[in-house]
Amino acid sequence: MAAYEAGRRFEALDGLRGVAAVGVMLYHIGSWTGRHGLVPHGYLAVDFFFCLSGFVLAHAYGRREIGWLGFMRQRLIRLWPLIALTMLLGATVIIQHRERVPGWLGLGLLMIPRAWTSDDGFSPLFPLNPPAWSLFFELAVGAVWFPIRRLGVMGHVLMVVLLLPVMLYVAHGMGGVLTGWDRGTFVISFLRTIFAFLLGWGCYRIQAFTRWSAPVWLLAIVLAAVMSFPWTPLNWLYDFVCVSVVFPLMVLAGRRDPAGRLGSLCRVSGAISYPLYALHWLGWELMLRGFRAIGGKGYPIGFALVAIPVIIVCAWAVLKLYDEPVRRRLRALLEKSRPGVGSGDSLPS
Repeated sequence: MAAYEAGRRFEALDGLRGVAAVGVMLYHIGSWTGRHGLVPHGYLAVDFFFCLSGFVLAHAYGRREIGWLGFMRQRLIRLWPLIALTMLLGATVIIQHRERVPGWLGLGLLMIPRAWTSDDGFSPLFPLNPPAWSLFFELAVGAVWFPIRRLGVMGHVLMVVLLLPVMLYVAHGMGGVLTGWDRGTFVISFLRTIFAFLLGWGCYRIQAFTRWSAPVWLLAIVLAAVMSFPWTPLNWLYDFVCVSVVFPLMVLAGRRDPAGRLGSLCRVSGAISYPLYALHWLGWELMLRGFRAIGGKGYPIGFALVAIPVIIVCAWAVLKLYDEPVRRRLRALLEKSRPGVGSGDSLPS
């Protein structure tokens, strides 16, 4: 069917990715400033990202003859330029433990998490840019998925069925699925990533049998409402239902490409989502340094209201001035060295 052509981008899903990236940023800003009521479930956007990745990678690479090394090259071209930039910038904002920065930088550039460290159990996997934890897990799970991407339906279903009670147990025991950035929850984070990824992959496999969809503006409202829902004593159940039911349904419903200005907005939203996610911690830290340098105290609401649009604008500038040119150059070098190699992801994740 034309709706499932190999080069299709699913622009509505791109738009939702941008909404999720803003949700993560607002959640973190709320946590950093003590305003925990600001998008209290913004961390669930990461699970939405993982679910999207399962769908997107299955679409872009499920039947593509590229080989594992070729697949990983394409994934690294897509993700590593911003990883490298954020690690280098992160080395400039660290104040304490400066003697550890060279080692942290080397590990960060190689995307090796500090899972073995003897530091406190809740120390970040990537101190130079803590949000990079999800990028590591996305790369790792993608690397494991590619060799089994043609696994039969029964094998796929069996993995999901086996993980369902495990994730329910994890969510109940931890009061939700807020895990990942720290050493103490490293193994649980793998389970979290794999579970959401498998569901997204499953969405791709069953999409031909589903005809229903929803306008992207409605899905954006639902996603924003999910992330903004207040914390409750049943938070573990809320998180589990969102990850296992709500997000897969949203991915399936988000296959209607919007037209006109809304379509353009979705493309912009999707383009900025990755740099916004990768850079928002660093943007906040750099602006906070400047604010402190001029005598600023605390975290006034005015500072946050200025910082948010500045971070978004900077993310767009980095996308256009650095990320896209570097990726184009890397792809050109790859095609030059390996004639016949394709241009990469049709659906960047």
